[in-house]
Amino acid sequence: MVTEAHIDKDQVVAVLEEMAVILELKGENPFKVRAYVNAARTLAATAEPVEDLVASGRLGELKGFGKAITDKVTTLVTTGRLPAYEELRASLPEGLFGLLEIPQLGPRKVRAIYDELGITTLRELEYACHENRLVALPGFGPKSQEKVLKGIADRKRYAAHFLYAEAARAAEAVVEALGAHPAVVACKVAGSLRRRREIVKDIDLVAASAKPEEVSAAFADLPQVAEVILSGPTKTSVRLEEGIACDLRVVEPDAWPAALQHFTGSKEHNTELRGRAKRRGLTLNEYGLFKGKGAKALKTEEDLYAALGLEPIPPELREGWGEVEAAERGELPALVEEGDLAGLLHVHTDCSDGLNTLEEMAEAARRAGYGYLGICDHSQSAGYANGLSPKRVREQQRAIDALNKGLSDFRVFKGIEVDILADGSLDYDDELLATFDLVVASIHSLFGLSKEAQTERLIRAASHPAVTILGHPTGRLLLAREGYAIDMEAVLEAAAAHGVAVELNAHPQRLDLDWRLCRRAKELGVTVAVNPDAHRTDGLADVAYGVGIARKGWLTAADVLNTRDVEALSEFFASRKR
Repeated sequence: MVTEAHIDKDQVVAVLEEMAVILELKGENPFKVRAYVNAARTLAATAEPVEDLVASGRLGELKGFGKAITDKVTTLVTTGRLPAYEELRASLPEGLFGLLEIPQLGPRKVRAIYDELGITTLRELEYACHENRLVALPGFGPKSQEKVLKGIADRKRYAAHFLYAEAARAAEAVVEALGAHPAVVACKVAGSLRRRREIVKDIDLVAASAKPEEVSAAFADLPQVAEVILSGPTKTSVRLEEGIACDLRVVEPDAWPAALQHFTGSKEHNTELRGRAKRRGLTLNEYGLFKGKGAKALKTEEDLYAALGLEPIPPELREGWGEVEAAERGELPALVEEGDLAGLLHVHTDCSDGLNTLEEMAEAARRAGYGYLGICDHSQSAGYANGLSPKRVREQQRAIDALNKGLSDFRVFKGIEVDILADGSLDYDDELLATFDLVVASIHSLFGLSKEAQTERLIRAASHPAVTILGHPTGRLLLAREGYAIDMEAVLEAAAAHGVAVELNAHPQRLDLDWRLCRRAKELGVTVAVNPDAHRTDGLADVAYGVGIARKGWLTAADVLNTRDVEALSEFFASRKR
């Protein structure tokens, strides 16, 4: 017979197996865990339908089926639900089950990660790996950490959303490959990726060619393409090896400026432009700008905006956030560029949770053309990150002094990323804090405090005379963790009042301060520090992602702290201590 609930044997086996996993995650008695494992195996190997076993009362005769498990399976089969299973599952963060999908992680390792690091999602785990948090955990090590990272990367291949950095790397490879085709006149990224959205669902490309079918066929045949979803002469949709969807539009060269603008701008931005064109007796679409049946000659996007009486609007700003009005008034900001950065602040070394030495980080920054570097290892409360005791702080500061003596064209600043404690006080006493050139104050614990308490916590930290920068102020990890509850308007007002800078953490999983808040910080007169938060030498390059968000947030070079030279920056640091 088949019960009304329609629960089959495979579903029951899956529930028993998952209950075993949950019990192991919770550290339950191994014998209890094994009982569920054995029961699942026995049932899986039984030919008779589970509903017949339940109906006939013979379920309890199976090996390993004691009264407790028999009762649970009977409840599940006859009602379609098992409250005991639902309660077990609800007792753990939902994200832990995602961690178990990484082949290298079993329940015991997931439990260690959860207990020791408080990690509950894959994105948090990925971030922890990049900060080398797994290396010191019992049962782990450098090789294990690399395997976990690989497992996460494999799983993300078919995720629905992607970080900007992930999508940008994939898009760059495709544009480079397709752009080399002889029939391609031009090829660029468009869409949300070109607008520097921090999270994207897909990649939009636009190519100009007089031979669209040839270009579309070449695109579908690229080695980066894993699957062709739709193939046409002017539009082709594929899925790349990274798992992200990618659409290519091929247009005639004359239509290139309008098409690139159309497929770049947000819906709101494009609606404003079409309305503006209409008021001028023009028609604007992806094929061009028309007066009656005649098309206006456009060679670039700049020509298109000029024809509409506007300053050229940078792609990052095309969101419908007042950029059209500002362009009409000639008041668009001269957005900050990566080349404006004079140096980098907030990087870590192997003294805390970084991979490279002080000397290696400094040399990598110097080779990249920067004039200074701010070392900001973790403070003593960050035990998970090998935070520095006061004794180790003094040792590192002496090492920085010695290093600076041998440098004529580069300066290493003595900094710290100090934990903001629950009440808003800092992790070191005032005497030690006064010895640093800069202090980045960050929250790394107690994310669940009330909005009022969390806001007051950051405001109190901002009022401390030793604090130079509020680090990753909302605490978000993109696609992993929402920022904690906080009144950012009040925090930014406090930063403005005390002359404290606010960080735009450039790590691809943070990009925190959010671009919308960057614009508000600018309006309040708050200086923004675009920091890589690098934990290894190659992480210094992440600052480019932060610059992209700064541009999206309407920031100019004058709005960014680390566009200042050594002397001006030293003056800013000193001003906080007066």
